[in-house]
Formats: sequence, structure tokens, C-alpha cells
Amino acid sequence: MKKIIVLISLLCFISCPGHQTASTFFSNDHKRIYRTSVCDPDRPFPQMVMIPFFVNASQVVPNCETYPKHQTALTMMVFYHHWVKYFGDSDLKIKHALEEVMVTWGTEKKKLKGVYNLKGKKIKDATIIGLTQTASVIWVWEGYGHKISGSSLIHELVHISLRTLNGRGDFDHEGPRCDGWTSEHTEMIIEAKEVLRSFDI
Repeated sequence: MKKIIVLISLLCFISCPGHQTASTFFSNDHKRIYRTSVCDPDRPFPQMVMIPFFVNASQVVPNCETYPKHQTALTMMVFYHHWVKYFGDSDLKIKHALEEVMVTWGTEKKKLKGVYNLKGKKIKDATIIGLTQTASVIWVWEGYGHKISGSSLIHELVHISLRTLNGRGDFDHEGPRCDGWTSEHTEMIIEAKEVLRSFDI
């Protein structure tokens, strides 16, 4: 029953006339790759697994519980749906960026110097739960309660999207040093995470 509800919800995401670009994710062109690219508990970790519906997107997992590829795919669909709702994507730049993303999941938080909090305040020694490393590679701690909604994946996808549009991911978020990240982006993250929580993801 849960799978049926998720499927119906996904179809709702792609059938809305105002968000037709999202339907292009539902392609069977790579179904063989998606079917064969699975986490194998008998192989050494970390393992790379392709993320369904996103062509070249992948995730590097430390174990087979973090996270099943369909949960990551659903999270990225929820992100894209909300991005289009808030900011649009008429030229499909964000769609194409998501199709190239590699997510590396971590089981431990990281320490980093000189990062900025959401309001743009610099933190000398910070404990971080996510990091956008390149235009397509992000590292994400597995999240509070071992839930994607408790991770910074959606947050890091905003950085990827801003980097795609502006050439920089806006390291100081809502702070004044860089243009790009606004309170609307923060609001979008909160809303998208609420959707994930409704799926218990």
C-alpha cells in the first residue's frame, strides 16, 4: 500500500501542467542500468549505485541502509518539484544538473574551518553535516534519525542549483557576501523536507 501511495504522489508531481518538465525524469532509456546497479551487502563498502530516473546521477553508500536508491530518487524529485514551483526551470539547467549529481553519504559529521551559517555568520570551527565539493559532487551526513529528511541533501542541492545558475553556490547563504541564496530558498527547503517526512523518509 505504501508503494502505491508513493507512486500516486510521484505521478501527481509530474502530471501537473505547470511542471511538465519533471515528466522527462520518467524515462525507461536506462532501466537496465537502474535494475542492475544495486547495493550488495556482500561486496566491500563504500559502493556506488546509480540513482533511478536521473540518467547519470549516482550515490556512494557506506552500507545498504544509507540509503535505498528509490528514496534518494524520490528526494531529488521532491526537490525538483519544489524548485520549479518556487523558481522555475524553463531552460532545464537545474534538471540537467541533477542528472549529473553524485551524492556521497557519510556516517560521521565533519569538522571544517571558516564556514558560514544560514544567516551568513562565519564560524571558526564548525561541525558540518553537508558539503558541496564541486559543481556536481556533494557529501552528506546520513542525517538525524537516519532519515534523508534529517540530512542536508536538499540544502546541498540548492547549492548545486545556484552554482549551475550563477557559477557559485553562495557559501554564506542568506548573508550579504554573495548574491543568490534568499529566504525563499530556505523556505523551499523547509517545505520540501515536510513532504519527505510525510513519506517517513
